Amino acid sequence: MGIAGPIDERKITTSEARRGQAREAILEAAWVVLARDGYEKITTRRIAKVAGVNIATLHYYFGTKEQLLSEATRYALKDAENRLQQAMIGTPTAVAALERVFEAVWQLVQERPGILRFDLVVRGFRDEAARREAIGIYDSYRTLTEDLITRHLQEGGTLAPGITVPGLAHYLICAVDGVLLQHVLTSDAAAARSALTMLMEHALSLLNAR
Repeated sequence: MGIAGPIDERKITTSEARRGQAREAILEAAWVVLARDGYEKITTRRIAKVAGVNIATLHYYFGTKEQLLSEATRYALKDAENRLQQAMIGTPTAVAALERVFEAVWQLVQERPGILRFDLVVRGFRDEAARREAIGIYDSYRTLTEDLITRHLQEGGTLAPGITVPGLAHYLICAVDGVLLQHVLTSDAAAARSALTMLMEHALSLLNAR
């Protein structure tokens, strides 16, 4: 029996990269189809077509449709959180960061990832794991918002009388959620844009920045 030759680590790395790219393409396709067609109409065939892979490849990476949809939901919501965090990087003040975040929220509204979060919340009524996951997502958004408000105070800013950091963060998360839910139901982009603009102005007034 011959001695095996040296392992080509470059080939392994390339293969892993390709698998990662294929997996990510399927996840992106899944959430695009979810946002477009909804859970009731989605099929693995539609997802595979958008991803540019065959059904066998899709099942190789994710097993069942339910496993794929759960992973796609986590993928999309984590991407949304990352984009909000990126929007704050490099901003000169907390107020500027807030304005950038609201613009990022508007982009997310148009891409409709909200439909995935609301489905996760609904599933949480009958699935404890989904409930914990939904709570974790909201906790992440609340922490991000509290950090932004705290930064405003550290820069010498103030809050309106009676307003606290946790209270304002909770209010903003709930208000944005309402805009997202209405847009999911109505697809009225003009109404969503108007509501977000009013909400941002109100947020700035509560930060005594108006």
